[in-house]
This record gives sequence, C-alpha cells and structure tokens, in this order.
Amino acid sequence: MSEQPDEPGASVARLSVAYADTSAGQLGFSLDAPLQEPLAQEDGEIDGITVSVRLLGASHQVVVDDGAQRICETVACLPDVTSALPETFQESGYLFSSRVERATDDQLAALIEQLGVRVTEQMTSGKPSVMGVFPGDPHAVTAIISDSSSEEISWHTWHTYPQAGEVVITTSVIHRGATRT
Repeated sequence: MSEQPDEPGASVARLSVAYADTSAGQLGFSLDAPLQEPLAQEDGEIDGITVSVRLLGASHQVVVDDGAQRICETVACLPDVTSALPETFQESGYLFSSRVERATDDQLAALIEQLGVRVTEQMTSGKPSVMGVFPGDPHAVTAIISDSSSEEISWHTWHTYPQAGEVVITTSVIHRGATRT
C-alpha cells in the first residue's frame, strides 16, 4: 500500500515501513527488475511521456514510458537485483551515474532540508518528485526529483544512510527517442 504525503500538496511522505537496505554497499542496479509495490509514489506526464517515481523500502524505482518504449530503473536491495550499483552505465540513449559521499548528522540534516525544498519546487512545476522519511531516524530519507528539457528527461536520487554516515546520489538521463523495451 502506498503512503501519501502528510497532506495534499505536501512533498514529504512519512513512511511506516522500515528501510530494507542499511548501507550503500547493499544497493543493486537493474533496468529489467519487476515492478515493486511502492511505499510512496508520484506519477505525472512530461511532454506526453509518463514518469512514475517510486520509493521502495529497498530504495527506488523510476518508470519512464512514452507509449512505445519503457525504462524501469531499479536501484534497490532486492533478490531480483543482483548487479552491483555501477559508477556509470550507458545504453541506447540512457545514462546512469552514482556516487557515495560521507556525511555527518549536521550535513544530512542540511541536505534533507534542501531536498524538501527542491521536491516541493519540482512538484509545483508539474515534475513528478517524492521524498520519504523512514521510521526510526529523521535522517533516513530517499528522495527522487525529476526534471526535463527539450532534449532529455532526467532524475536525481538521494539515499541517506545515517547509521553509516553515507549518502548515495544517482543521476539518470534519457535522451528523447531512446530505445529500450
């Protein structure tokens, strides 16, 4: 069952399910994992292309579908996702990159505040974006922010692991007309 933000128009979902991954090293990457039941999601259309940003207890999925082709990016700790999280990956007009940064509690708090503002701004402009706070630690957050230009659709994600002092940051870009089924 999906959690919704605390109130309509709010940008932060208070999640009731604990996160399944506890460090950056547990994350895997896939473009063909099955759809997972999200804890929270925001769906929208960007220039006729459907974009669904989905928070999982095991991290995230983003589904981009133009009616002819679909990309389902999964970054998660799941049995079906066995490939390690790459620093970079490129395929048919799709580009993915990731990095892990160290962060103190104060840095995490500042980042989470900034992400809340950015998620709200993007949602207000009609770009699907979502942020979820996991129970037990206000710094345990996953955020997905989508964006677009005339040539591409992109999204950025942040996965915070306060117990490990880590933030996983991913950036994905699909050039319009990219092919993948």
